[in-house]
Amino acid sequence: MTTTSSVSTTSTSTAGAASTRLSNNFDTFLQLLTTQLKNQDPTQPMDANQFTQQLVQYSQVEQQIATNSKLDNMISAFTGNQTTTSLGYLGKTVTYDASTVSPSASGATWTFTPTQGGEYTVRIRDSNGVVVQEKKVSLTANQSSEYRWDGKRSDGQTMGSQPYTMELYSGTGTATTQVAVSHKGQVTAVDMSTGTPRVTVGALNIPLARILGIAL
Repeated sequence: MTTTSSVSTTSTSTAGAASTRLSNNFDTFLQLLTTQLKNQDPTQPMDANQFTQQLVQYSQVEQQIATNSKLDNMISAFTGNQTTTSLGYLGKTVTYDASTVSPSASGATWTFTPTQGGEYTVRIRDSNGVVVQEKKVSLTANQSSEYRWDGKRSDGQTMGSQPYTMELYSGTGTATTQVAVSHKGQVTAVDMSTGTPRVTVGALNIPLARILGIAL
């Protein structure tokens, strides 16, 4: 069992650098302002409204940087909580949505477990929702099944490497019912390197959002 975690500090360091630049610029501004006040013509004093506006602008920028810094801290804390939650999946058997895959050069394979046996209709859709293949299959209840697609449409045209989704329908005619395309497997690793929690099940790297259930 392994865990991979990587939390970016880019935004935090950026906010810190911006705060430092603002502080330096504000110090320079105050020095120039003080010098200007000391050497201004008493008969033509500095416009008080302009002076106030400049101070307000600096204050607004400072407040925005402080807000961004607090948001960065909240994101870091949230990411840490996600990592802690994800660790609870290690060693557990999860049921996950297995409907979407990205094909290789030889096509695509969906591995799933139907809860009921019988005749089914399989529809493969591209990322735009267009049906690129439809076939009839016979499945056994609670048995791991595979559906292999050669990556070509029904008319023989080769499709691209975009993600494809398999839909499964039981029954025939107007009595068809769509059923979930799901599978089970044991979680052997947790990956946080992309900032989005994922668990490893077999050779798959699955986002937590696709997990449908968990068991000991």
